[in-house]
Amino acid sequence: MNVSFFIAKRYLKSRRSHNIVNLISRISVIGVTVGTMALVIVLSVFNGFEEVVISLFNSFDPDIKITKVEGKTFCNSEIAVNSIKKIDGVIHYEEVLEEIALLTYGQKQQIATLKGVGDDYAKMTGVDSMLLDGEFVLTY
Repeated sequence: MNVSFFIAKRYLKSRRSHNIVNLISRISVIGVTVGTMALVIVLSVFNGFEEVVISLFNSFDPDIKITKVEGKTFCNSEIAVNSIKKIDGVIHYEEVLEEIALLTYGQKQQIATLKGVGDDYAKMTGVDSMLLDGEFVLTY
């Protein structure tokens, strides 16, 4: 038997006139136990939320993102597209134009990210299956 466990058991089970000490010790042990259980439960719940949030954001963010150092857009070059397609492991690529914008409606203003996407964007990201209300429509 573990020595520390043996001493704790003897201390908590003593029948002498240390009743108030035993009561305080038991309350302390119960408090530490409840606190530890609550911490384990909260951490487990947050770990589950983290996995849900990461899976949600990973569907919108690509594994590799190629951005321009200066300016906002690339010159449409077939050489660049062909070199991207030749890389091992590249199954699909999608061109996306993304810009931060200020939206105004009446007296209200809201910062938003606008994305210009191609026809295959919904199929590639699965965004249409994540919608809670409305529909994903691409129009020109």
